[in-house]
Amino acid sequence: MSRSRADVQRDLVGLAPQGWVWPHSAQNAPESQFETLFKPLAKGIADIEALAEAMMAEIDPRTATLLLPDFERVLGPDPCGRDPSSMSLEQRRQLAHQRWTARGGASIPYFVALAAKRGVTIAIVENRTSQADAAVAGDELIESPEQFAWTVELALLGETVARADESQAGDLLLDIILSDVECDIRRAKPAHTDVAFRYI
Repeated sequence: MSRSRADVQRDLVGLAPQGWVWPHSAQNAPESQFETLFKPLAKGIADIEALAEAMMAEIDPRTATLLLPDFERVLGPDPCGRDPSSMSLEQRRQLAHQRWTARGGASIPYFVALAAKRGVTIAIVENRTSQADAAVAGDELIESPEQFAWTVELALLGETVARADESQAGDLLLDIILSDVECDIRRAKPAHTDVAFRYI
């Protein structure tokens, strides 16, 4: 924890030699001219300690502000082509953290966590091939190789419906906003599988 300028000055004066040449003021008394000499040094040390304490938040992309451009520079251009300059600070932090901590995986919890790092909640549905002894009447028949296809269910980010009194010629009748987490999941999916996205 960083110290205030007064605390640093008091500690510096306490380290100075004792004697009539270095007069120390009594407690709660006005500071002596000798003690005043330590003010500039104490201010510099207090500023350095405050900056060092503030830098503790910069070691994690989720809380970084000053070092966020350095994280983005080290990570390089986004493989999905997203432009950080068009994102909010929080979106840039989420993207940098997701890329910085990515380790890979092929399990449902891995993909759910990958999306959660981008602030998106998903559910994954896997296909299992139908088995004669396990199927019951009404079950959907799933044949091989459909077991290698899986579906990600997630919510739409937004939609705009054209209205007669608001829209103009050339406007889309329905415009939907899809999540850019699709690219992250497609890049991380096992190579032998296919993934589909269902917006609900």
